[in-house]
Amino acid sequence: MSTAPNWLEWQQAHTDALIALQDAQRVYHRVVSGHAFSADEAGAASATKDALRAVDSARLLLNEVRARQPR
Repeated sequence: MSTAPNWLEWQQAHTDALIALQDAQRVYHRVVSGHAFSADEAGAASATKDALRAVDSARLLLNEVRARQPR
């Protein structure tokens, strides 16, 4: 019984999930810095919440992938 294919599949899923989290974090930071001096506070707050939800979703996905790590 070989675990190599399972390990390789998990490694790819982990890499993809980590990249998705990093991308979501970059978007969040751009949104926060872009709205730092915005006159549209409601729009800025909404965009920030949406970006933060995306970060949280990506983090949860990464945690799910990590929980499936082959041993």
